[in-house]
Amino acid sequence: MTDQVKIMDKEQIKEIKFGTSWSTQFRFTQAIGRGLNEYLNIKASAHVLGPGGFSELANGTVDVIFSKWVVNEHRYTGQGIYSGSKPDEWLRTIAWLPQEDRFLFAMAPHTGITSFEEIVEKKPVLHIAGSGGEVVLNEYGFSYADIEKWGGSVRRVEHTAAEVSRRFAENKLDGLWGDGSAYDFSAWPWVGLRGYRFLAVDELIMQKLESKGLRRQITPSGFIPGIDRNLLALDDSHIVVTCRSDLDQEIAYYLAKAIDEKKRDIELTSVQLDYDHGEGGGLPMTKTKYWSSLTGRIDKQWDEFYTGAPLHHGAKSYYQESGYLVS
Repeated sequence: MTDQVKIMDKEQIKEIKFGTSWSTQFRFTQAIGRGLNEYLNIKASAHVLGPGGFSELANGTVDVIFSKWVVNEHRYTGQGIYSGSKPDEWLRTIAWLPQEDRFLFAMAPHTGITSFEEIVEKKPVLHIAGSGGEVVLNEYGFSYADIEKWGGSVRRVEHTAAEVSRRFAENKLDGLWGDGSAYDFSAWPWVGLRGYRFLAVDELIMQKLESKGLRRQITPSGFIPGIDRNLLALDDSHIVVTCRSDLDQEIAYYLAKAIDEKKRDIELTSVQLDYDHGEGGGLPMTKTKYWSSLTGRIDKQWDEFYTGAPLHHGAKSYYQESGYLVS
């Protein structure tokens, strides 16, 4: 894109609608939007969506969402557990952002449960805080609905120590299940320090999951308190800036440029402050901790192995002109 074209672009107002579903995505939207505004005269808006946001992306409610590589790959190819009734051939990507993540399943010591097999065998009454990773449960022969059928409950939870502490006091924390990134929410160390047992996925079960287009992840011993051995887990890594093939080409081009040239700003915007594992009840801050939703530097963000679906032509043009990709 020439400087002359850039000047012409600034004379036009172009609209872009970002879909977001949690706080970190708002931070990404803010940082990327700032960068994009340097190249285009844009009217940007953020729309709060439920998890995923694919239906809103498909019907044009939003232009960009933050997805996971595995969902993109399955939906684009039409193969895998996250695929729709047919391939979403319109699906395109701009860049991927590094976030090492996996699904964790921690059980309270009073349950005596040390494996998924025991849950299937005993069908105990369990009150689970969290969600996600049900594909793992399905391979063992049960679901979240089964837990409720057996007399238990499954309720979403904010992954903070303060929230799981409240659930614990209410006797509603037999298990904490959900995603656990390398920046680890304060809820995970809270349960780990109280003797909760983290369940490992069996090798044969993992192979079945891999046959369905999923990937494994090894969570090392000591990653957080309570993980006392290398833990085989289902991978849920990396955030992908995702769009449709009909997204305005100049917007896609400058989105890629903004992410590339403002990557350090995006990384810094992702940094947040936690303290006391949420247990202090307010000031004074006794244990400060900085953490980020990103678990690495933004680099090679054009790699389609991690985007899960092809790059948008506009984004690809930027990467080619910048020498990152061969034309």
